[in-house]
Amino acid sequence: MSNEEQPVVLVVEDNPTGIASLVGILGAACELVVAKTLAEAERCLSPDMDLVLLDLYLPDGNGIEFLKRLKSDPLYQELPVICMSASDQSSDIEEAFREGAIDYVLKPFNKIILSAKVSTFVDFKRKTNLLAAQALRDTLTGIGNRRMFEQQLDLEWRRALRQELSLGLALVDMDHFKCINDQHGHAQGDVCLQLLATSMEKAFGRAGDLVARLGGDEFVAMLPGATLNSTVRAAKRLKEVLANEHEKCRRSGQDCPGFSVSVGCYAVVPHKGTNASELKEAADQYLYEAKREGGRSCVRPAI
Repeated sequence: MSNEEQPVVLVVEDNPTGIASLVGILGAACELVVAKTLAEAERCLSPDMDLVLLDLYLPDGNGIEFLKRLKSDPLYQELPVICMSASDQSSDIEEAFREGAIDYVLKPFNKIILSAKVSTFVDFKRKTNLLAAQALRDTLTGIGNRRMFEQQLDLEWRRALRQELSLGLALVDMDHFKCINDQHGHAQGDVCLQLLATSMEKAFGRAGDLVARLGGDEFVAMLPGATLNSTVRAAKRLKEVLANEHEKCRRSGQDCPGFSVSVGCYAVVPHKGTNASELKEAADQYLYEAKREGGRSCVRPAI
């Protein structure tokens, strides 16, 4: 296993002998992040971690309390936790499982058993993550789907509310998509959808921007921190990117029907008493105006 592929395991253990044993058993196969207190473990936590090995008795508290906090945080609810202890009291083991531990190992560690448990649960988590990621992707275009957009919109709305930041939204609709399917066939219609997805990723390409396919020929771009002016500028840039992509297809001899898009944009700084549906509804209203007034290749509002 290369270093990039190594699972990252948070070890919450204060005993030097226990730490040395874990390093000897797992150090060659895992990247171990060692925390000797619960406070240090809190600071070391990262969503990129694959597993936690948690001692139940730490200098600054009970590991069960840390486990409770971990399982109450949506970011870490699916992170597998194996509890460790020199105690084989059934009450400790039962409480650990009750609070969300996935397994329990006794000290001193059995090398074969511990290695097998860690390998099994890391593999399970990675497969679960892969399935979750696939469930958030549009199978035709490879970009996010409606579920991903709704999840991210909720997160970004709350973040913008906390930090008093603007949040921009651009709703994108392909012009006369039915005609493309009727005249060129659904296979060519799919090619157009893929080309639009690629173009959107280039036009809305800042770090943190999200593009997704809502369904059919409806797409969306979410731009955290963007004002209405910068959201509209990005939407206008999409028209230029699309033109370039069509030209590249033509030069390469690929058969892709020409098409344009209409875009409705809006941006808002969230405040208490508002919700994300108002952002979507305003952008949708501007998309309606773009379709009604422009007919083809139109961005609204006109700034």
